[in-house]
Amino acid sequence: MRGYATSARRLLIAIMILGYAAPAPAITAEEFRLRSGADVVALCATAATDPLYTAAVHMCHGFGAGTYQTIMALTRHEKLTPLICPPEPPPSRNEVVGRFLEWAKRSPERLTEPAVEVLGRFFITEYPCRPK
Repeated sequence: MRGYATSARRLLIAIMILGYAAPAPAITAEEFRLRSGADVVALCATAATDPLYTAAVHMCHGFGAGTYQTIMALTRHEKLTPLICPPEPPPSRNEVVGRFLEWAKRSPERLTEPAVEVLGRFFITEYPCRPK
């Protein structure tokens, strides 16, 4: 019986140690609130092994596409100068996300700003319109 108690205690200790050592999910529900650019970066940079990866990448793509489409719609009028001019052929969403994450690394001071402003600044900075 004594051997059983020792084995059980060791098992319990191992479970406790592994439980504390197990990595916490990188994404929480808080990032989905999109309060700042840092939240967008967190969602777009979520590891494929994270339990919330699918939701995070869909939120990243959807929020980015929505921001892009809104800016394009607001500047499409014939008397307005476009703010964003993507190259031809346009990059894939994954390429844009990769470029956004690189831009965010170079611009960490911007990440405390509202999420939509950060994405808007990224699009305007990285895909500017050239004078004709």
